[in-house]
Amino acid sequence: MSEQQPATPSPIRRADGPRSLLYPLRRLVERLVYLAYVALMKLVGALPPRPVETLFSALAPIAYLAWPAKRRIADSNAAVVLGVADQEGRPLPGSERLVRARALATYRTYGRYIAELLRLPSRSAAEIAAEVDLTETTLLDDLRARGQAAIFAGFHAGNNELGAASLGKQRYDVNVVGDDSAFPEMYALLRRLRAKWGIAMIDWRAIREVFTVMKRGGILVLLSDWGWKPDGIPCKLFGRWTTLPSGPAVLAARGNAPIVPFFVRRESPGRFRIVLGTPIDAGDGSPAAQVQATQRTADELERLIRTDPAQWNCFKPLWPSAAEQRRLETLAAQMLTQHKRGTDS
Repeated sequence: MSEQQPATPSPIRRADGPRSLLYPLRRLVERLVYLAYVALMKLVGALPPRPVETLFSALAPIAYLAWPAKRRIADSNAAVVLGVADQEGRPLPGSERLVRARALATYRTYGRYIAELLRLPSRSAAEIAAEVDLTETTLLDDLRARGQAAIFAGFHAGNNELGAASLGKQRYDVNVVGDDSAFPEMYALLRRLRAKWGIAMIDWRAIREVFTVMKRGGILVLLSDWGWKPDGIPCKLFGRWTTLPSGPAVLAARGNAPIVPFFVRRESPGRFRIVLGTPIDAGDGSPAAQVQATQRTADELERLIRTDPAQWNCFKPLWPSAAEQRRLETLAAQMLTQHKRGTDS
Protein backbone atom coordinates (compact mmCIF):
# COMPACT_ATOMS: atom_id res chain seq x y z
CA MET A 1 0.00 0.00 0.00
CA SER A 2 1.43 3.36 -1.01
CA GLU A 3 2.20 5.71 1.88
CA GLN A 4 1.84 9.46 1.81
CA GLN A 5 4.96 11.47 1.02
CA PRO A 6 5.53 15.21 0.68
CA ALA A 7 5.16 16.44 -2.88
CA THR A 8 8.63 17.62 -3.88
CA PRO A 9 8.76 17.88 -7.69
CA SER A 10 11.78 20.17 -7.39
CA PRO A 11 13.91 21.04 -4.37
CA ILE A 12 13.57 24.78 -4.99
CA ARG A 13 10.98 25.29 -7.75
CA ARG A 14 7.48 26.46 -6.91
CA ALA A 15 4.50 26.79 -9.19
CA ASP A 16 3.69 30.29 -10.42
CA GLY A 17 0.21 31.20 -9.29
CA PRO A 18 -2.31 33.02 -11.49
CA ARG A 19 -2.26 36.80 -11.38
CA SER A 20 -5.12 38.28 -9.39
CA LEU A 21 -7.12 41.37 -10.25
CA LEU A 22 -5.12 43.16 -7.56
CA TYR A 23 -1.82 42.49 -9.33
CA PRO A 24 -1.46 46.05 -10.76
CA LEU A 25 -2.07 47.51 -7.31
CA ARG A 26 0.47 45.13 -5.78
CA ARG A 27 3.06 46.14 -8.36
CA LEU A 28 2.42 49.81 -7.64
CA VAL A 29 2.97 49.21 -3.94
CA GLU A 30 6.17 47.27 -4.67
CA ARG A 31 7.55 50.09 -6.81
CA LEU A 32 6.70 52.71 -4.20
CA VAL A 33 8.37 50.64 -1.49
CA TYR A 34 11.44 50.28 -3.71
CA LEU A 35 11.67 54.04 -4.32
CA ALA A 36 11.29 54.73 -0.60
CA TYR A 37 13.97 52.13 0.15
CA VAL A 38 16.43 53.72 -2.29
CA ALA A 39 15.82 57.16 -0.78
CA LEU A 40 16.34 55.78 2.73
CA MET A 41 19.53 54.04 1.59
CA LYS A 42 21.02 57.34 0.49
CA LEU A 43 19.98 59.09 3.68
CA VAL A 44 21.16 56.37 6.06
CA GLY A 45 24.45 56.01 4.19
CA ALA A 46 25.24 59.65 4.92
CA LEU A 47 24.50 59.47 8.66
CA PRO A 48 26.55 58.04 11.56
CA PRO A 49 25.68 54.34 11.98
CA ARG A 50 25.10 53.82 15.70
CA PRO A 51 22.51 56.59 16.24
CA VAL A 52 20.60 55.44 13.14
CA GLU A 53 20.60 51.82 14.33
CA THR A 54 19.38 52.92 17.75
CA LEU A 55 16.60 54.98 16.16
CA PHE A 56 15.42 52.15 13.89
CA SER A 57 15.55 49.73 16.81
CA ALA A 58 13.37 52.08 18.86
CA LEU A 59 10.84 52.65 16.07
CA ALA A 60 10.43 49.02 14.92
CA PRO A 61 8.06 47.99 17.75
CA ILE A 62 5.50 50.42 16.31
CA ALA A 63 4.90 47.81 13.60
CA TYR A 64 4.21 45.22 16.31
CA LEU A 65 1.64 47.47 17.94
CA ALA A 66 0.01 48.67 14.71
CA TRP A 67 -0.27 45.37 12.81
CA PRO A 68 -2.48 42.92 14.75
CA ALA A 69 -2.07 39.98 12.34
CA LYS A 70 1.73 40.12 12.47
CA ARG A 71 1.59 40.70 16.23
CA ARG A 72 -0.31 37.44 16.70
CA ILE A 73 2.26 35.58 14.58
CA ALA A 74 5.18 37.14 16.46
CA ASP A 75 3.59 36.29 19.81
CA SER A 76 2.91 32.70 18.74
CA ASN A 77 6.45 32.16 17.47
CA ALA A 78 7.92 33.72 20.61
CA ALA A 79 5.72 31.57 22.85
CA VAL A 80 6.84 28.36 21.14
CA VAL A 81 10.53 29.30 21.33
CA LEU A 82 10.13 30.21 25.00
CA GLY A 83 8.26 26.95 25.70
CA VAL A 84 5.12 28.71 26.98
CA ALA A 85 2.66 27.99 24.14
CA ASP A 86 -0.47 25.85 24.25
CA GLN A 87 -1.11 23.12 21.69
CA GLU A 88 -2.32 25.66 19.12
CA GLY A 89 0.67 27.96 19.62
CA ARG A 90 -1.08 30.58 21.75
CA PRO A 91 0.74 31.99 24.81
CA LEU A 92 -0.26 30.17 27.98
CA PRO A 93 -2.21 32.17 30.56
CA GLY A 94 0.23 34.13 32.71
CA SER A 95 2.97 34.15 30.07
CA GLU A 96 1.68 37.11 28.07
CA ARG A 97 4.15 39.67 29.44
CA LEU A 98 7.12 37.38 28.87
CA VAL A 99 5.99 36.61 25.32
CA ARG A 100 5.33 40.25 24.52
CA ALA A 101 8.77 41.24 25.80
CA ARG A 102 10.43 38.63 23.57
CA ALA A 103 8.37 39.63 20.52
CA LEU A 104 9.23 43.30 21.04
CA ALA A 105 12.91 42.40 21.42
CA THR A 106 12.72 40.59 18.08
CA TYR A 107 11.22 43.67 16.43
CA ARG A 108 13.96 45.85 17.92
CA THR A 109 16.72 43.62 16.55
CA TYR A 110 14.93 43.59 13.21
CA GLY A 111 14.91 47.39 13.21
CA ARG A 112 18.65 47.38 13.80
CA TYR A 113 19.07 44.89 10.95
CA ILE A 114 17.12 47.15 8.57
CA ALA A 115 19.40 50.07 9.46
CA GLU A 116 22.46 47.88 8.83
CA LEU A 117 21.00 46.74 5.51
CA LEU A 118 20.28 50.29 4.37
CA ARG A 119 23.90 51.28 5.02
CA LEU A 120 25.44 48.46 2.99
CA PRO A 121 25.59 50.18 -0.44
CA SER A 122 27.65 53.02 1.04
CA ARG A 123 30.30 50.65 2.44
CA SER A 124 33.21 48.78 0.90
CA ALA A 125 33.55 45.01 1.14
CA ALA A 126 36.76 45.47 3.15
CA GLU A 127 34.99 47.68 5.68
CA ILE A 128 32.17 45.17 6.06
CA ALA A 129 34.52 42.19 6.33
CA ALA A 130 36.41 43.88 9.16
CA GLU A 131 33.27 43.64 11.31
CA VAL A 132 32.73 39.90 10.83
CA ASP A 133 34.62 37.22 12.78
CA LEU A 134 35.37 34.32 10.42
CA THR A 135 37.15 32.15 13.00
CA GLU A 136 34.73 29.24 12.54
CA THR A 137 34.75 29.34 8.74
CA THR A 138 37.97 27.35 8.33
CA LEU A 139 35.61 24.59 7.18
CA LEU A 140 35.18 26.59 3.97
CA ASP A 141 38.92 26.42 3.35
CA ASP A 142 38.80 22.64 3.70
CA LEU A 143 35.86 22.41 1.30
CA ARG A 144 37.56 24.67 -1.23
CA ALA A 145 40.79 22.68 -1.07
CA ARG A 146 38.86 19.47 -1.84
CA GLY A 147 36.61 21.04 -4.47
CA GLN A 148 33.68 19.93 -2.32
CA ALA A 149 30.27 21.57 -2.69
CA ALA A 150 28.23 22.38 0.41
CA ILE A 151 24.69 23.42 1.24
CA PHE A 152 24.61 26.20 3.83
CA ALA A 153 21.19 26.16 5.53
CA GLY A 154 20.08 29.03 7.71
CA PHE A 155 17.25 31.17 8.99
CA HIS A 156 16.53 34.89 8.67
CA ALA A 157 18.60 35.68 11.75
CA GLY A 158 21.37 38.09 12.66
CA ASN A 159 22.63 39.68 9.45
CA ASN A 160 23.10 37.26 6.56
CA GLU A 161 24.01 40.08 4.15
CA LEU A 162 27.05 41.07 6.18
CA GLY A 163 28.07 37.44 6.42
CA ALA A 164 27.80 37.03 2.65
CA ALA A 165 29.84 40.18 2.02
CA SER A 166 32.62 39.02 4.35
CA LEU A 167 32.80 35.62 2.63
CA GLY A 168 32.85 37.28 -0.78
CA LYS A 169 35.82 39.35 0.33
CA GLN A 170 37.67 36.06 0.95
CA ARG A 171 36.76 34.93 -2.59
CA TYR A 172 34.69 31.93 -1.53
CA ASP A 173 32.34 30.66 -4.25
CA VAL A 174 29.10 31.61 -2.47
CA ASN A 175 25.75 31.46 -4.27
CA VAL A 176 22.46 32.51 -2.68
CA VAL A 177 19.12 31.14 -3.89
CA GLY A 178 16.66 34.03 -3.96
CA ASP A 179 12.96 34.61 -4.56
CA ASP A 180 12.14 37.25 -7.18
CA SER A 181 8.39 36.59 -7.19
CA ALA A 182 7.73 39.74 -5.15
CA PHE A 183 9.45 43.13 -5.09
CA PRO A 184 11.45 42.45 -8.30
CA GLU A 185 13.10 45.90 -8.24
CA MET A 186 14.35 45.24 -4.72
CA TYR A 187 15.56 41.80 -5.78
CA ALA A 188 17.51 43.32 -8.68
CA LEU A 189 19.05 45.89 -6.33
CA LEU A 190 20.20 43.18 -3.92
CA ARG A 191 21.53 41.13 -6.83
CA ARG A 192 23.71 44.06 -7.96
CA LEU A 193 24.87 44.72 -4.42
CA ARG A 194 25.82 41.10 -3.79
CA ALA A 195 27.58 40.89 -7.16
CA LYS A 196 29.76 43.79 -6.02
CA TRP A 197 30.86 41.59 -3.11
CA GLY A 198 31.49 38.57 -5.33
CA ILE A 199 28.29 36.78 -4.26
CA ALA A 200 26.05 35.28 -6.97
CA MET A 201 22.27 35.15 -6.68
CA ILE A 202 20.35 32.30 -8.27
CA ASP A 203 16.65 32.62 -9.04
CA TRP A 204 14.59 29.84 -7.49
CA ARG A 205 13.46 28.81 -10.97
CA ALA A 206 17.03 28.20 -12.18
CA ILE A 207 17.46 24.59 -11.04
CA ARG A 208 20.07 23.91 -13.73
CA GLU A 209 22.22 26.74 -12.41
CA VAL A 210 21.94 25.26 -8.92
CA PHE A 211 23.42 21.97 -10.08
CA THR A 212 26.14 23.81 -11.99
CA VAL A 213 27.23 25.37 -8.70
CA MET A 214 27.21 21.96 -7.05
CA LYS A 215 29.31 20.39 -9.82
CA ARG A 216 32.02 23.03 -9.54
CA GLY A 217 32.25 22.66 -5.76
CA GLY A 218 30.56 25.91 -4.79
CA ILE A 219 28.61 26.88 -1.70
CA LEU A 220 24.84 27.11 -2.07
CA VAL A 221 22.99 29.15 0.55
CA LEU A 222 19.34 28.31 1.28
CA LEU A 223 17.18 29.98 3.92
CA SER A 224 14.60 27.63 5.39
CA ASP A 225 12.21 29.66 7.54
CA TRP A 226 9.70 30.85 4.95
CA GLY A 227 6.81 29.71 7.11
CA TRP A 228 5.22 26.31 7.56
CA LYS A 229 4.25 24.60 4.28
CA PRO A 230 2.30 21.31 4.08
CA ASP A 231 4.57 19.92 1.33
CA GLY A 232 7.84 20.31 3.26
CA ILE A 233 9.80 17.66 5.14
CA PRO A 234 8.37 16.97 8.62
CA CYS A 235 10.64 17.66 11.58
CA LYS A 236 10.52 18.89 15.16
CA LEU A 237 11.70 22.45 15.80
CA PHE A 238 11.71 23.90 19.31
CA GLY A 239 9.79 20.83 20.46
CA ARG A 240 6.95 21.03 17.93
CA TRP A 241 6.23 19.37 14.63
CA THR A 242 6.49 21.54 11.54
CA THR A 243 8.11 21.28 8.12
CA LEU A 244 11.26 22.68 6.57
CA PRO A 245 11.84 22.91 2.80
CA SER A 246 13.16 19.80 1.10
CA GLY A 247 15.86 21.75 -0.76
CA PRO A 248 18.84 21.23 1.59
CA ALA A 249 18.29 17.48 2.04
CA VAL A 250 17.48 16.77 -1.62
CA LEU A 251 20.26 18.87 -3.14
CA ALA A 252 22.87 17.68 -0.64
CA ALA A 253 22.04 14.05 -1.42
CA ARG A 254 22.13 14.59 -5.17
CA GLY A 255 25.39 16.51 -5.01
CA ASN A 256 27.05 14.36 -2.32
CA ALA A 257 27.52 17.55 -0.29
CA PRO A 258 27.25 18.22 3.44
CA ILE A 259 24.54 20.43 4.89
CA VAL A 260 26.14 23.14 7.04
CA PRO A 261 23.74 25.03 9.36
CA PHE A 262 24.83 28.63 10.00
CA PHE A 263 23.97 31.78 11.96
CA VAL A 264 25.55 35.22 11.30
CA ARG A 265 25.17 36.38 14.90
CA ARG A 266 25.38 39.99 16.03
CA GLU A 267 27.80 40.04 18.97
CA SER A 268 27.45 43.79 19.60
CA PRO A 269 26.69 46.87 17.47
CA GLY A 270 29.06 46.68 14.51
CA ARG A 271 30.48 43.26 15.46
CA PHE A 272 29.35 39.92 13.99
CA ARG A 273 30.42 36.29 14.02
CA ILE A 274 29.61 33.50 11.56
CA VAL A 275 28.71 30.48 13.69
CA LEU A 276 28.51 27.07 12.03
CA GLY A 277 26.72 23.94 13.16
CA THR A 278 27.95 20.39 12.76
CA PRO A 279 28.03 19.37 9.06
CA ILE A 280 25.28 16.88 8.20
CA ASP A 281 25.46 13.92 5.83
CA ALA A 282 22.28 13.89 3.73
CA GLY A 283 22.52 10.17 2.97
CA ASP A 284 21.11 8.57 -0.16
CA GLY A 285 18.14 10.87 -0.76
CA SER A 286 15.49 8.31 0.23
CA PRO A 287 12.46 9.56 2.20
CA ALA A 288 14.02 8.16 5.37
CA ALA A 289 17.30 9.95 4.68
CA GLN A 290 15.46 13.20 3.91
CA VAL A 291 13.65 13.11 7.25
CA GLN A 292 16.83 12.27 9.15
CA ALA A 293 18.89 14.99 7.46
CA THR A 294 16.15 17.59 7.86
CA GLN A 295 15.71 16.73 11.54
CA ARG A 296 19.44 17.03 12.19
CA THR A 297 19.44 20.37 10.35
CA ALA A 298 16.52 21.59 12.47
CA ASP A 299 18.29 20.46 15.65
CA GLU A 300 21.49 22.31 14.72
CA LEU A 301 19.67 25.48 13.69
CA GLU A 302 17.68 25.41 16.92
CA ARG A 303 20.90 25.05 18.90
CA LEU A 304 22.44 28.04 17.09
CA ILE A 305 19.33 30.22 17.40
CA ARG A 306 19.00 29.49 21.12
CA THR A 307 22.25 31.40 21.69
CA ASP A 308 20.29 34.61 20.91
CA PRO A 309 16.67 33.94 19.90
CA ALA A 310 15.77 37.64 19.64
CA GLN A 311 17.90 37.83 16.49
CA TRP A 312 15.62 35.38 14.65
CA ASN A 313 13.67 37.76 12.43
CA CYS A 314 10.86 35.53 11.21
CA PHE A 315 7.36 36.97 11.08
CA LYS A 316 5.61 34.09 9.32
CA PRO A 317 3.64 31.25 10.96
CA LEU A 318 6.22 28.56 11.66
CA TRP A 319 4.12 25.86 13.33
CA PRO A 320 0.75 24.43 12.22
CA SER A 321 -2.28 23.47 14.28
CA ALA A 322 -2.15 20.65 16.80
CA ALA A 323 -4.08 18.38 14.41
CA GLU A 324 -1.63 19.06 11.59
CA GLN A 325 1.31 18.43 13.92
CA ARG A 326 -0.11 14.99 14.69
CA ARG A 327 -0.36 14.30 10.95
CA LEU A 328 3.25 15.39 10.45
CA GLU A 329 4.43 13.11 13.25
CA THR A 330 2.68 10.18 11.58
CA LEU A 331 4.08 11.13 8.17
CA ALA A 332 7.61 11.34 9.55
CA ALA A 333 7.27 7.86 11.03
CA GLN A 334 6.06 6.53 7.66
CA MET A 335 8.90 8.17 5.77
CA LEU A 336 11.47 6.72 8.16
CA THR A 337 10.48 3.25 6.92
CA GLN A 338 11.09 4.19 3.27
CA HIS A 339 14.72 3.54 2.40
CA LYS A 340 14.53 3.55 -1.38
CA ARG A 341 14.65 6.70 -3.47
CA GLY A 342 11.34 7.37 -5.19
CA THR A 343 9.67 4.16 -3.99
CA ASP A 344 7.81 2.80 -0.99
CA SER A 345 9.59 0.29 1.20
